[in-house]
Amino acid sequence: MEKRESRTENTKQKIIDAFLELLKEKKFSKITISDITRTACINRATFYYHFSDKYDVVEVIQQELLSKEIFREVKEQQAIGEDTIIKAFRAIVSTQLDLSKQCKHALEEFKGKMDDKIKRHLAEVLKELLDKERGIKEEHDLLATFWSWGIYGVAMMYVEGRIQKNEAENKLMNIFKE
Repeated sequence: MEKRESRTENTKQKIIDAFLELLKEKKFSKITISDITRTACINRATFYYHFSDKYDVVEVIQQELLSKEIFREVKEQQAIGEDTIIKAFRAIVSTQLDLSKQCKHALEEFKGKMDDKIKRHLAEVLKELLDKERGIKEEHDLLATFWSWGIYGVAMMYVEGRIQKNEAENKLMNIFKE
């Protein structure tokens, strides 16, 4: 059974790798299932055994990105402080830069959905920290959401070149001190 699961995971990864390779050359809208199967050296039936369509491949890539715990270092904090905010900022920057390298041709097509998932995931992590630090309170959800969107917004300003890294980190610190 383990051998079959391993082979299934290898085939699935082969499809994902082929898709990511194609994204370096083509826009998402121009990639076909035939392109993916040809690049992965598999047949269509094998593709459809693992994925329903190319959007499903994107969904799996997004889930894998989040499951790699981009906010692992943030989760390890005992309380929310400057270090927590900087770690969250840097995790978002790193993730966005990786996404833009790997998926530059598809980024505009699924960036909004991925951005939302990253903000929601960070909000969940921050809420858990708030609950751990201050006890479970209803307002933690609102505060964590507010903070996650703010951190995300400043991180994107840096990624887009509208602000320098040190300036971005200093502004975040000033906002969270108030």
